[in-house]
Amino acid sequence: MQKRQDIQNVNVKAEQLNALMQTIHAHHKDFDSYQLDGLLGLAYDLAGSVYSWTETEEKIVLANEGAQRRII
Repeated sequence: MQKRQDIQNVNVKAEQLNALMQTIHAHHKDFDSYQLDGLLGLAYDLAGSVYSWTETEEKIVLANEGAQRRII
């Protein structure tokens, strides 16, 4: 059985992404194109981190379920 990942880190990333997206939405007219590009790049990085975590977690869960079925 593989050890499941800690969800705390991905929760922090999701909260950061949410706050960033709210800021972009509220102030998008105030940013120039370079600032907006930088903020969107940061949003993509945070979203990628969350996606990577969920993909890894799914593999762990499926492997654990498979191992459990083989035991039974």
